[in-house]
Amino acid sequence: MSEKQNINTKNYEGRWLHLNKLWRAAISQETLPQMDRWLAQEFAKNSKYGSRDRRWYSECLFAGIRYGYFALFCEDFFNLKYKINSENKKEIHFQNFIQYFKNKYLSVEDILQAFRKMNEERFFIWIRLRYLASNAKLQENISIETNENEFLNEKKVFLEIEKQLNHNNILISQMIMQSVPLWFIDQIEKRFSLSNWNKDQQDSFFSLLESRPPMWLRLNDEKFKTNVLNELIKEGFQVEVHNSFTLKVIEGKGGIFALNSFRAGLFEIQDLASQQIGEHIEAKFGQFVWDTCAGGGGKTQQIASFLKNKGVIYASDIREYKLEEVKKRARKSGFFNIRCLPWNGEGLPQFQKEVENKNGFDWVLVDAPCSSSGTWRRNPDSKYRITKENISSLMDLQLNILQTASEAVRSGGHLVYSTCSWLYEENENIIECFIKNNPDFTIINHKMLGSPMENADTMFVAVIQKK
Repeated sequence: MSEKQNINTKNYEGRWLHLNKLWRAAISQETLPQMDRWLAQEFAKNSKYGSRDRRWYSECLFAGIRYGYFALFCEDFFNLKYKINSENKKEIHFQNFIQYFKNKYLSVEDILQAFRKMNEERFFIWIRLRYLASNAKLQENISIETNENEFLNEKKVFLEIEKQLNHNNILISQMIMQSVPLWFIDQIEKRFSLSNWNKDQQDSFFSLLESRPPMWLRLNDEKFKTNVLNELIKEGFQVEVHNSFTLKVIEGKGGIFALNSFRAGLFEIQDLASQQIGEHIEAKFGQFVWDTCAGGGGKTQQIASFLKNKGVIYASDIREYKLEEVKKRARKSGFFNIRCLPWNGEGLPQFQKEVENKNGFDWVLVDAPCSSSGTWRRNPDSKYRITKENISSLMDLQLNILQTASEAVRSGGHLVYSTCSWLYEENENIIECFIKNNPDFTIINHKMLGSPMENADTMFVAVIQKK
C-alpha cells in the first residue's frame, strides 16, 4: 500500500491505543475539562496504569492540548496540499492559507468540533512531530519518536510548515507555531505594547509556552532554609536558591508532599509570580489584612509568614471547603492569627468587632477570579475556555468584587488587585474603571509579573491607596 493510500490507516500499538481512547474521552466532554484534574480522576478509576504509564499518558495528553491548534493547522495544510497535487493545481500560497485557517476557526467551539472530527491517530502524528521539534532531549519514559520510514509525507509537510513559520517570524506565525488561537492577536499586541516588552521578551513569552514552569517553593520562615535544602538534596532533588524565602526545584523524583519538612509546614509550593504578588502586601506587625478570594490560602499563608502571628488576617472565599483547607494549612504551619470567613462578593461580610475598632483593614487583597490566561504553561486547556462572553462576565465580576472589597479599606490603607491573566481587559482596564469611579483611591504602581521576565506563570498586580 502506498504512503498516500495508507494515510488514514496507520496504527500504533500498546500505549498509543489507550492514549487515543483517553484523548477521545477528554474531548467528548461538553466542555474541555481541566486536564490535570480530569486525568487524576481517570487514573484513579484505572489501577492498571503504572507510574511510568501515567507519566507517559500525562505528557502526551498535555502535548495534545498544548499543540492541538497547531495540529489542526498542519492537518488542514496537508490535506489541501495533497488535494492540489492530485488535481495538478498550483502550489498553496502560504499567507493565503493562514488567512483561510484564521477564518475557519473563529471560536472555541470551532476548535473543539475539529478535535472531535479528527482521527486520533492523525492528530497525534502532528503532536509527536511538534513535540519532538521542541524537545531535543526527551524525558525519561517519554518515548514518542517515529520510525525512520514512518509518516514520510507528514514529516515533509511539517518541515515545510516549520520553515515557513520560522522564516516569517511575525506575530501571527509565532502564534500558530505555539498553538495560540489567532483571535487573541489583538490582546497579545496590546500586552506587548502596554508592558513595553522588547523583541527578546516577546519571543520568550511564546517559547516559554512550550513547557511547564518549574516547581517553586516558598519558605514560611527563612530560618528553615538549611533544613529544607538538606532534606531536598538528600532525597535526590536538584534545587536552586532564588532568594532568602524562595527555592526553585530544577529536577527531582519522588513526592514533595512526603518530605518531613513539607509535612511540618516549613515550606509551601507556590509559583514565583504568585509569591511576587504576595510581596506587594507590605503588612507590618500588628496590622490587619483581608484576603478576599483566598482559595486554598497560598497568599494567606505567605502574608501570615510576614506577620509572624503579630497582626490579624481574614481569609474569605465563596467555597467554604476551601476555607477548611486554609485552616488545615494554618495549623500545620503554626499560624494562629488567621480568621476564616465565607464571602460571596456581595456586600461586606460580618467581621469581628476588632475590624470596626481599627476602622477597617490596612491591606485588602483581591486576587480576582479570571480567565487564567497567565497559566497556559501549566494548564494549556484553559485557552480553549476563553470566549468574549465569559471575559465580559469576568470583567463585571472583577470590578464588582474590587468595588465591594474597597469599602473595607481604612483611610491610608492599601487595596491590592491581582490576577493570573495577561489580558488588558482583566487588569489595567479594571483598575482604570475603578479609579474613575473612586477618586478617593490612588494608583501606587501596577505591573506584570512572571513570564517572560521569569520562568513562571504570568500574573498582574496593582497597588492602590485610599486617601
